[in-house]
Amino acid sequence: MTEKKASAVERIALSPVPPGERQHWISVTLIQAGFMVSATSLWTGSLMIDGLTLTQIIVTGFIGYLIVVIICWAQGIMGSDLGVPSIVAATQSFGDRGSQFIVSIADSISCIGWFAINTNICGAAFSGLMAECFGIDIPVKVSIILWGIVMFATAVIGFNALKYVNMIAVPIMCVVTVAGLFIVLSGEGLDTLKQFVPASDNVTIISGLDMVIGGFIIGAVLSADYTRYQRTREDVFKASFIGILPVGVILLWAGAVFAIAAGSEDLTVIFIGLGIPVLGLLSLILSTWPANSSNAYSAGLGLIKVFRCSDKHRMKVTLISGIIGTVVGTFEIIYYFEQFLTYLGVVIAPFAGVMLVDYFLLGRGKSENWSPTKGVNWPGIIALAAGVAGGLLIPFGVVSVNSIIISAIVTIVVRKVMPQPQTVSLAEINISKE
Repeated sequence: MTEKKASAVERIALSPVPPGERQHWISVTLIQAGFMVSATSLWTGSLMIDGLTLTQIIVTGFIGYLIVVIICWAQGIMGSDLGVPSIVAATQSFGDRGSQFIVSIADSISCIGWFAINTNICGAAFSGLMAECFGIDIPVKVSIILWGIVMFATAVIGFNALKYVNMIAVPIMCVVTVAGLFIVLSGEGLDTLKQFVPASDNVTIISGLDMVIGGFIIGAVLSADYTRYQRTREDVFKASFIGILPVGVILLWAGAVFAIAAGSEDLTVIFIGLGIPVLGLLSLILSTWPANSSNAYSAGLGLIKVFRCSDKHRMKVTLISGIIGTVVGTFEIIYYFEQFLTYLGVVIAPFAGVMLVDYFLLGRGKSENWSPTKGVNWPGIIALAAGVAGGLLIPFGVVSVNSIIISAIVTIVVRKVMPQPQTVSLAEINISKE
């Protein structure tokens, strides 16, 4: 009995996942879908009507999520091949110390930021719906703290908890979305949609792509955190494509449709306007739960690398990550949501550019050609900085895509002119120091 209970809690953090613990591709597909089937996907869609038509939103979503799938698949292959999370896979490109102090810190801050945003959205909507539907007045900050605790508790348990929560949440959110679309499209809302014309041009297709890609770029870059449990590259592709593209586009479009029909981007107003407040409340919580637990999970892995903890401390570090995210979520950072999505793409995306060139181009996509580098791998850091600068300074194109392309090109050039860094084994970089 004790042994079974112990096995329910994930003990693996930075160490390679043994072949015997690899899982069916559907497990990771559910986690990827859980990222998409969330309140933030609906909200992003609702924000895009401030400049885009429904057709343009579909096209923007398809292109954006296709780019995300490609990045997620490529990054995920490293996780499947090597059996390690993203921050360990990054030790080749940025060095052990570079990964520890630059990549891991940036990833952890981003994940904690997303945790805070999602918790804020969930808490505010929960308080609003409870007041409107049941006359129960719950302070928003209390709701944020309550659901923050529930969400990071799942992350503390680990991969299996994320998998099972998604098994429940993804189908329910899909049912609510379909029900909401049916209500809108079968009533007067259909005429409203036909007559819809964006009231402004604040959102363009390019800025919409930035929102779509920026909204999931952290999940794409860190996909190895979950695909390390996949058996084959084919499994990684199926999980990435099926879990992200169709679900993402549908939820984005649904969010736009709901916002137009309700005349508001407020999720509380939307669910009440659709006449499904209780079901909407349930779906909101269950959809935000798995996505946010994944944020806390990845943040914990990053902080383990930052502080060079052993795998046995994964639960404690994840708990700390969740607490920080919950506290931050009680502040009104939600009003900076759009800016956060854009800058997230600029900072995180170049990691992928450097890592993909090192693994697939220079390393020919073979795990035996991969090895960590000692200290700081300066060519990788220089390429990373160039990617961030390019994303911020280039006045055209999609910011996160620009960042990836620039960092990739600079990686190729710098690797040829600078000395090759010293390579070591995973044991030598001591990633699991007590």
